[in-house]
Amino acid sequence: MPPPQPTPPSLPQLTKHILPRLLISLAIWGGLLFGAAGILAWPRAWVQLALWLPTMFINIAVLVRVNPALVAARLNRQQVAARFEKLMLPFFVVTIAAIPVIAGFDAVRLGWSQMPLWALWAGLLLHVGGDALMVWAMAVNPFLLPTIHVQTDRGHRVITTGPYATVRHPMYTGLIILLIGMPLILGSWWTFIPIAALTLGVIIRTICEEALLHRDLPGYEDYTRRTRYRLVPGVW
Repeated sequence: MPPPQPTPPSLPQLTKHILPRLLISLAIWGGLLFGAAGILAWPRAWVQLALWLPTMFINIAVLVRVNPALVAARLNRQQVAARFEKLMLPFFVVTIAAIPVIAGFDAVRLGWSQMPLWALWAGLLLHVGGDALMVWAMAVNPFLLPTIHVQTDRGHRVITTGPYATVRHPMYTGLIILLIGMPLILGSWWTFIPIAALTLGVIIRTICEEALLHRDLPGYEDYTRRTRYRLVPGVW
């Protein structure tokens, strides 16, 4: 008999639970963006902020419908157990915070670099494409929690369907695609510096996560022989 799954919340319950945290996150991000820029009249920043809110609600609505077990599990407080996660968490926090700060100084306050309008559209496409891949990964994988550990209490097993048939970590692939779109949306070439650092951090996390899954998750080694690539088909 499979382990009991937590009862998924309804969409209104989930919205009530997540909306305050989402608004606080957007307020912090916007504060860093406009604080670094020194002005509020920055259309590209408003485009990015306006893109995030509906995207998040669409994602939540889709996941409540197709993978409610994951939604319920992700609402629970996650304990960071893996040592490499504890070491990397400050790096990710600082690097993510650097994105809006560097973008604001570069694109507006100091004007170090400028991007053409087509870059904005390319960034929007990358954001939507990366986000869609991340949601697809979460839609088929009920064990895709923010922290890395084998969830024996939830009957953790290897997922091989959907995007997992092509790469072993499609969530990270989608995240990298989304990150690449950020500097294009904000119009800042210098913002690719923290994006490159974050991408390197994701690659390191992938390597560490693979070692843990090889050791602790039954069937994962066989899966890696069938699905060769971690993040990019034909590359790595």
